[in-house]
Amino acid sequence: MEARLIVGLGNPGPEYEATWHNLGFRAVRQVAKLLKTGFHQADEALVGQASYARLDVRLLLPQTFMNRSGQPVRRLVRKLDLQPQEILIVYDDHDLPRGQLRMRERGGDGGHRGLRSVLFELASDNVARLRVGIRDENHDPEVGGYEDLADRVLDPLTVDELAHLDGMAVAAADAARDWLVLGAKRAMNIHNRKRVPFPGEGE
Repeated sequence: MEARLIVGLGNPGPEYEATWHNLGFRAVRQVAKLLKTGFHQADEALVGQASYARLDVRLLLPQTFMNRSGQPVRRLVRKLDLQPQEILIVYDDHDLPRGQLRMRERGGDGGHRGLRSVLFELASDNVARLRVGIRDENHDPEVGGYEDLADRVLDPLTVDELAHLDGMAVAAADAARDWLVLGAKRAMNIHNRKRVPFPGEGE
């Protein structure tokens, strides 16, 4: 049975759970719900496993903090003998407007420390990634990279922002599931046009 790996990027600990920077964790937990599985602790990570669409699907939430996310990813990839193109990384991206989904088959790290660590440890940029936008276009300044965003992406969220975060995680999980079933190109065609609206937007 072919294997696939979906990795959510975030920071461990309850103080980080309800923040924009943990969107990757939240999305992959939603994937676990869709696949009717849970997680267990293994090698500085939470790992889930399920059979889905004739695939052996592994889910991974690194517990090493964001800038060392690649280390547990590399360990599991070696254990499963996976190729880079059999991996999807899900994470927040301040370069995209809040609620926007964008999947790509490969590319650089775009200044995201978690993705940078993964690409470095795998020695490849041929890794699919699902970016979920977190930039508040009405309030966030134009800044270059996450160096200037540490406080903003880890701020506590309002009730409406938390509802938006949950909606974005659900949409990202749907896109990740389509990646499993349809592959990157078809999933991109479906989901790259999507944007999750803020609660009450357009009413």
